[in-house]
Amino acid sequence: MNKLKYVLVVLLSVLVFESAKAQNSILWEISGNGLKSPYYLLGTLKFTGEKEFYLPKQVTNRIKNCELFAIEDQVDHHAQHELNKALHFPKGQSLATQLAAVDYKVVQEFFQKEFGINKETFESKYAHVKPLTLSILMTRLSLGEKVKFYDIELLKFANKSNLETYSLESVDREATALNAFPMEDQVKALLHSVANFESQKAEYKKLMADYPAGNLDEIFEYTLHPSENSPLFLEEFYYKRNEEWMPKIEKMMGDKTSFISVGISHLEGERGLLTLLKAKGYTLKDVPVK
Repeated sequence: MNKLKYVLVVLLSVLVFESAKAQNSILWEISGNGLKSPYYLLGTLKFTGEKEFYLPKQVTNRIKNCELFAIEDQVDHHAQHELNKALHFPKGQSLATQLAAVDYKVVQEFFQKEFGINKETFESKYAHVKPLTLSILMTRLSLGEKVKFYDIELLKFANKSNLETYSLESVDREATALNAFPMEDQVKALLHSVANFESQKAEYKKLMADYPAGNLDEIFEYTLHPSENSPLFLEEFYYKRNEEWMPKIEKMMGDKTSFISVGISHLEGERGLLTLLKAKGYTLKDVPVK
């Protein structure tokens, strides 16, 4: 394990894990504190290969028994269009203006070799994507198959089950959190991903395999990108948003039986949703899924 990888894994161990038990469930039942019935909190991956997509009956049965379903962000066409704009460089900027010429060439040639994307296509399409987003896109491309997004698939199921649906924040809020990560750090993250892509690919495949079993200790060892372990990024993208969601989550639980789905990284940590809910007096019980 190289020095950077070691530091990132140690940092995750400190920031993410609260207890051994909390490492072994993706689905949580929330009760107590005056609630009239159980409510549910699910941690998901952002995306997975179509063949690896996993939606167990323990999840779908509980969604159907609720009145309200909530996800992090809006996923309608307009919202996604706005997020897409935020994840691209403004006019007049691109990777070519942010990277040293030698580094830009390394990234462009990497896309040619790894994904068969020629120079013209890279420069017209991919070079306009901000480095952090491009790093995530690389992982998606590496799967070599169609992908499924958990928030979209869960929302489809909730709509089919005639639940009221809700988003915890606007898409602009997520864009603000992503853009809080400095450009120079995004560039470092992209170059790190390019230099270590073989191990990153292997680790993401392991992450998809570990997810159904709820082996969160293994899942969180996959660092995805160095940016996720930046104290600034953790603060802006995870902890602040978690704390902003809490009043909304409590209101939902007070009004209607609710099922809430968020990215799995929002569950853990010293200011993760599990810790915040427990601090408010709620009882959290892991629900085995298989």
